[in-house]
This record gives sequence, structure tokens and C-alpha cells, in this order.
Amino acid sequence: MQTVFAAYLTLILLGVIWRFIPNLPSASTMRNAISALVIHILLPLLTISVIAKAPLHAVLWQIPLTGMIVTIGCLLLAFLWYRIGRSTIFKTMNDQTMGSIIIGAAWCNATYLGLPLITGVFGDSMAFLPVMYDVLALTPLLWTLGVVVAGYARGDSGTTMERMLHAAKRIITLPPIYAVVIGLILRSNDIALPGFVLQVSDIAGKAVPPIMMISVGMALTLPTLTSVFILIPAIMIRLFAAPAMAFGCVMLFSIDQQIGNALIMESGMPTMVLTVALIDMYGLDSEILSHLIALTTICSFITLQLQSFA
Repeated sequence: MQTVFAAYLTLILLGVIWRFIPNLPSASTMRNAISALVIHILLPLLTISVIAKAPLHAVLWQIPLTGMIVTIGCLLLAFLWYRIGRSTIFKTMNDQTMGSIIIGAAWCNATYLGLPLITGVFGDSMAFLPVMYDVLALTPLLWTLGVVVAGYARGDSGTTMERMLHAAKRIITLPPIYAVVIGLILRSNDIALPGFVLQVSDIAGKAVPPIMMISVGMALTLPTLTSVFILIPAIMIRLFAAPAMAFGCVMLFSIDQQIGNALIMESGMPTMVLTVALIDMYGLDSEILSHLIALTTICSFITLQLQSFA
């Protein structure tokens, strides 16, 4: 267990080191290129393969529903906390900063960190869980509910319907969404993938985790003492409240023990790196979000190991 975490932590550190090597493309350029490669090629290939081999029973609704409940629950909890905080200890916080923090507290790094860690701890047969958690719950919520929250934080005058239409256009351009649909069709009709396709998806699957972890390292920035103080509640929500909510869902839905354990760990992943794209798009506080990503990622290598022993 510790070997798995140590290996992925090393890959994250390599991403951090990249930023200090001269005459190399910038970390932001590399992250954008890696994200495009993963989202448009590697992740769809992997998604079709793992969904086509996933168990076809209650987990098809249990996993995404749990992801939605945890994400919305964390969003509401963070909103209430920081709404109260702005009238007491965080009086100087503006809407842009608050919007960035509550989005970061709600959405977890389900694929970039979740996929390699879940498969590393529970085995490759569990690869379907982070894929379904992300593609069927977190990503659609990010580009719908997340867009609405970001719009209000920026002070947009557009209607909610206009924001939702804009978000819908973004969702239908995401290849992993179509990959899940294809995988489910193949699985429900017991259609076996050709050996060549399985081989290609297997190679793609092995390539995804290391480059994802390096990309996470490229996104980390050192937080200030002020940001640490502001972000403590968000860190607690992301790393402790989220898995607690997932545990409640596992009990409520009577989810299989192994899948349930993986689902709880998945829900306790640090802040989603992809939220940076949404925050940048709406001109919110990307600096405070990058600090939240860094702090939750660092702390998660302790909290996730505690969960694995539970």
C-alpha cells in the first residue's frame, strides 16, 4: 500500500521539478497538452474498455448517484460555511474567491489521481469505478452546476437557462461521455471487443496514470499562510466530509464491501485539477484554487492511507 502511494507521490514530485528545469515548455503549456491528450484520446479508449468489462448491476446507478450526492453535499456545506465566514472571520473575501473555494471543495480529482490510486490499491478490475464516478457524475455536474456557481460568483447578468445551454454545449463535446455510452451499449449487449482494440486500450490505460500524476505535480503551487488559514474549512470538507458522505451512501444503498471501500476512497480524493479550467474561463480566483489543489493533494497522501486501513 505504502509503495503505491510512494510511487505516485514521486511522479507528482517530478511534475513539480519540471517547472524548475530551464529551456523546457512551461508547466501550463504541458498541462494543457496533457489534458487534451488524455481527454480526447487516452481516456476515451480506456473508458470504452473498462465500461465494456464492468459489472452490469446496481453499481451503474449507485456509483454516479453517490458522486452526485457527495459533490452537491460538499458544495452546499462549503457555501454555508464560507457564507457565514464572510460575516465573521473572512470579511475581506470577495465573491470570486468564495466561488473558487466552494467549487474546489466540492469536486474531487476522480480521474487524474483517483484512477491510478484506486487501481493501484484495489486492482485493475476496479478501473471502472473512477471512470463512472467522474464521467457520469462529476464532469456533467462541473459543466452544469459548476458553471452556474461560477457565473454567479463572477456576477454574470445572463439567465440560468443561458448558462445551462452554454454548459450543455460544452458537455456534448467531451469524448469520454460518448465513450461511456459506447461501453455501456457493448456491455449490455454482451458484445466482446476485438483483441486488437483491447490491446490498444490496455496500452492507453497504462499510459494514463503516470502522465496524470506528473500533470498534477505541474499544477501545484506553494500556498501562503493566509491562504492556508482561509482554506482549512475547504480542506476538511474535501478530505473528511466527502468520504463521510460516501460512507453514508454505501450504507444506504447496501453497496458491495470492496466497491464501497473504493467508493469511499474515491470520494476522499483531493480537489479536481480540471476545476482550474472552469475558474480560468470565468475569471475567478485561480491562485486560491491552485493553493487548495496543492494543500488537499499533499494532505490526501495521509488521509487516503488512513482510509485504506479503515
